Amino acid sequence: MNIKEFKPYLFSCDIKEVVSPPFDTITPEQEKKLRSARCNITALSMPETMNNRISPKKILDKWLKDGFIYEYDKDIIIILKQVFYINKEAVSRYGIISLLELNGTISAHENTFDKQVLERQQIMEELQAEPEPIFIVIPDNSFDKLIKRYAADLEEKFKFEEPSGVENYVYFLDDTHRITKVKESLENIQGIVADGHHRTQAIRNLEAETGDSFWNYALAYTTSIYGNGLMIGGVDRLVYRLNFEENLNKIKNLFDVYTEKTMEDDNTIRVYSRGLFYRLIPKEYVINETFGSAKPLSTEIINSILFQNVFGLTRDEMEKKVGYIYNTTEAINAVDRHECEFAVLIPSWQKDDFLNLTLNNRIFPQKSTYFYPKIPSGIAIYQRPS
Repeated sequence: MNIKEFKPYLFSCDIKEVVSPPFDTITPEQEKKLRSARCNITALSMPETMNNRISPKKILDKWLKDGFIYEYDKDIIIILKQVFYINKEAVSRYGIISLLELNGTISAHENTFDKQVLERQQIMEELQAEPEPIFIVIPDNSFDKLIKRYAADLEEKFKFEEPSGVENYVYFLDDTHRITKVKESLENIQGIVADGHHRTQAIRNLEAETGDSFWNYALAYTTSIYGNGLMIGGVDRLVYRLNFEENLNKIKNLFDVYTEKTMEDDNTIRVYSRGLFYRLIPKEYVINETFGSAKPLSTEIINSILFQNVFGLTRDEMEKKVGYIYNTTEAINAVDRHECEFAVLIPSWQKDDFLNLTLNNRIFPQKSTYFYPKIPSGIAIYQRPS
């Protein structure tokens, strides 16, 4: 894959006012708080949809005029160190924010929703900028060691802690020799889009439609998939206006169903409804009839067997009756609060399984993976020079 250094547009405001989670992971409560800040990136990445909304381009232009955003005066690669805790033990992850050539060796592993791609495309075209990085993982053991070694010699430019407890430390690498070494270390590596499939497709669409070389590159964060500081969870489903229990007999024709009062972490699909967990194991004949010899993913089983065969949902109906949530505890709480009818709890991934599938060009259903910790938006913007 091909990366290059760039002159980022940076915020002069207090970084704690600026940063946010990626736009598609923000809860309504978080959004309200973020929008109240003087200069938060959500004003650009999540423009309000009211008819009288302020154009994100006007907001960007005003922030540039008022000095809230400025162009850095050197070509750099940004190093991001993230520290978080697993069972009270500190874990670190190193990665870089740079420009990434999308015509290079980059693969996407998930399908996209046309509506969301168009929304991202319209926002970036209006801004003439990419306000958030896509998230790239690489199957390489040595990359994070190289970045960690370079970061150790650099001055910390700024740091901030996310509400989730993840600590972020930002460094600017401007040494041309070291930048060349970083670029060379990635030349023969296959990059995999972890997060940002809709943004990736939107940028590709803009390049194809305009022929503008600005859109040849995506603002991207790159890290190794092998480090302890990267985990791959499943994305749980919240289901609206459908009753699980009323369809239980039909479900039992297709799945072996085990009712449980508590949830075990055993890499099995479960449904949570009305205070009970239902462990779902699809019957062998159903798997063979539906998928043939291919081993299906958890999300393929849910989409094809549960949503389509049991509930008769079309793809369009799934978009209306199925929501996505990235925290299993919150998914369970949503059911208990009667915000949805039931939740489908998707198990986490083993990294080797993920790599074997993606490097063999397997395309997953939308919202099949959840990489974390996430990359905060607002650290830098890739913008067409004025």
